[in-house]
Amino acid sequence: MEELLKVKANVESALFEIAEAACSAGRKPEDVTIMAVTKTHPVEYITKAVECGIRHIGENRISEGGRKIRQLGNEYAVFHAIGVLHRKEVRQAVRDFHCLDAIHKIEIIEEIARRKADPRILLEVNTSGESAKMGFQPDVDLLESVLGRALELKLSVRGFLTVGPLGNDPTEQRRAFANLREIRDSLETRLNVVLPELSMGMSDDFSLAVLEGSTMVRLGRRLFGSRNFLPY
Repeated sequence: MEELLKVKANVESALFEIAEAACSAGRKPEDVTIMAVTKTHPVEYITKAVECGIRHIGENRISEGGRKIRQLGNEYAVFHAIGVLHRKEVRQAVRDFHCLDAIHKIEIIEEIARRKADPRILLEVNTSGESAKMGFQPDVDLLESVLGRALELKLSVRGFLTVGPLGNDPTEQRRAFANLREIRDSLETRLNVVLPELSMGMSDDFSLAVLEGSTMVRLGRRLFGSRNFLPY
């Protein structure tokens, strides 16, 4: 696995880019966390990331991630479910994962609460407006209602997640990330809550996300190269 030999250098390079962007925005580099996204990669990629100092691991598929978590042990890292979460998957998700980062429907919120589970959750917001992307609409009134319902159900909402727009227009990318930050700031004031997490930015746009306030960047290809394809 030639890619594994490069992970340490890739992590260091990503940390340098994060530091540059954070300092440019008047932020502290240590306020931004790297999540290693290991979908379609075997557990060796998770162990390598942890060996390089990364504690947060993101998996898109509940079943695939669950198998890896059971192999490594639940406390090996902080495991995030970052893909679309279907209602039928909630039972396994709350059992295996510490964090559910892409909650996109009120029905999922209610199902989590029904199971008396308390994972840390993020609400996914479609700030790009692209029809292929999931997430709540970036409407402050709507999100106030959704967040209010989650808090009423005593769920641990930590903040929001978004996926930047396709393409290479940095103006559009920054606008999408800034929109989520502004929504978060508004809701903190409206509801008198603290929402510390903004999961924004992936391999192609994480520096721009850091400039706009991201607290966690989700890096897969940037750390590990092209995806493998597991036999399940």
